[in-house]
Amino acid sequence: MATTKSLYEHLSETLIHYSINELIQFNNDTVSGRGWGSSKAIFRAALLSTLSKKGLDLSSIVSREDGFTSVKQVAVRLEDNRLVPIA
Repeated sequence: MATTKSLYEHLSETLIHYSINELIQFNNDTVSGRGWGSSKAIFRAALLSTLSKKGLDLSSIVSREDGFTSVKQVAVRLEDNRLVPIA
């Protein structure tokens, strides 16, 4: 557990230095790849957290229902400060 937390923290500290466009490209590259191990999931969680901290609206790919949070594994584009799935 400590390893997972430290990886997430390290990624969060590193990703904050990237531009929004770079972070979106990282997301799109990540979701297009095959397989979802724990490291990839941690990377994407840190990536989406960073995009949120930069003020982007993630509501079109993140939903909360009945106490559960669901995140769509889709490529996105930026539209009016909001991430929207690429159709």
